Amino acid sequence: MSCHSDKEKDKDVKFAQTYGEILFLTEKFKNDTIKLKMKIDSVLSANKIEMREIDSIAKAYSKDPEKWAKFFDEAKKYLDKKSLNAQPQRH
Repeated sequence: MSCHSDKEKDKDVKFAQTYGEILFLTEKFKNDTIKLKMKIDSVLSANKIEMREIDSIAKAYSKDPEKWAKFFDEAKKYLDKKSLNAQPQRH
């Protein structure tokens, strides 16, 4: 049973990170819709996820407030880490 739970947790984390990356790209390329679509397609392909899966999982999560909160916490952690890595290093 714990193996299944670990796989489910890994899937949830992967989804949250993928969703976070899509949010990041949406903001970064908001003025270039062609490049945005290419980047999102690349992220989805790299993670072996289709946009319809993203929509379906998000809809399912929205019906479970606890899962929804955990999902957004994970997505926020991913975005915060990405933001920290993007900042110039101070010497």
